[in-house]
Amino acid sequence: MLEKINSKVHIPKNSYLVKKDEEGHSNSDQIIKRTPLTGAKVAANKFVNDVFVYAPRGLQGSRNSNFYQFLSLGMIPNLIGMGTLVALFGAVNKDFNSVDKSFADRGMRRMAASVVLYAAGKWLGSKLMNMGVRAATGVDLDMTYKKVVNEFADSKDDKNVTSVEYHKVFESADFPRWDLINKVGENEGNRHLWYDNIAQRMGFDEKLNSPEQIVQDKVREVIVKSSAAKSISSFAWAAVGVAIAAQKPFESFTFEKGHGPIKFVTQNTQKFATTLSASFLELWNGSGRDFMKVPAKKVGRGLIGIAVGSTVLGVLNVLRGFRVGAKQHETKIDKQKEYEVH
Repeated sequence: MLEKINSKVHIPKNSYLVKKDEEGHSNSDQIIKRTPLTGAKVAANKFVNDVFVYAPRGLQGSRNSNFYQFLSLGMIPNLIGMGTLVALFGAVNKDFNSVDKSFADRGMRRMAASVVLYAAGKWLGSKLMNMGVRAATGVDLDMTYKKVVNEFADSKDDKNVTSVEYHKVFESADFPRWDLINKVGENEGNRHLWYDNIAQRMGFDEKLNSPEQIVQDKVREVIVKSSAAKSISSFAWAAVGVAIAAQKPFESFTFEKGHGPIKFVTQNTQKFATTLSASFLELWNGSGRDFMKVPAKKVGRGLIGIAVGSTVLGVLNVLRGFRVGAKQHETKIDKQKEYEVH
């Protein structure tokens, strides 16, 4: 949610939401309201569509399949591959003796935890970067908009066929959706509303006549720098996730069974959190074996330090050059001089 920086610029709480039409909905692209669950809702929507809409369309050669749907389908082979990798560790356990089965089960549990925590680490690294960039510059790289797509009718009975896609306003450094940002400002009576906010973050004391001319180029720079930093940070945090999963507490982790759905979720969530905490402390304290004669304690803390450092340095690099100089020069015209018009 955009914030009020000072009394000069008023940013309304609903500034991410374009007003709806008389029927309570909008059939045009619009920035959606930011809530704590926005990301989860968009991810759930993409996952459901991947499985039940995009994949069947692609297999049928539907003319409504597009590049957005093709990119979204990358989630499916990842999930299948991760599930297959875990299943391979447990598929032949029945043929082992009790001792070997015990060792195989430990490896399977740690592999399953590695798959989950690898994905969680990548997500965390990206989120931490976006949060840091937003706090430092005011540019919300997670700002999401709903894109309404007019599709071809599959039969003569289909009319006004549309679908919804969710994109990031700043997913492209070359073509950010400035039009949607302008629409939000116009809806509040000030087309430069968002640009004024960013200009103040950049250090301009007074409102600019055309803030978008300065702000847009600087935002593009923020997008490029943060994209590079997120690639590094996300994999560093993914490595931490895998290292945590490799600790002993996850060797014995199993889900509790035989309870109702609510109790099953709450108990196992608490159990997973406890195991995760214990594994993190084990990685931090170096309870495992040394790595190439380097104490496990140093390896664990070094890995965590690299992940944290990559995020902090990434945000600092984005902030570098973002703010204007301490002295803002004014352009003055000497009216006593004569000027020629060529």
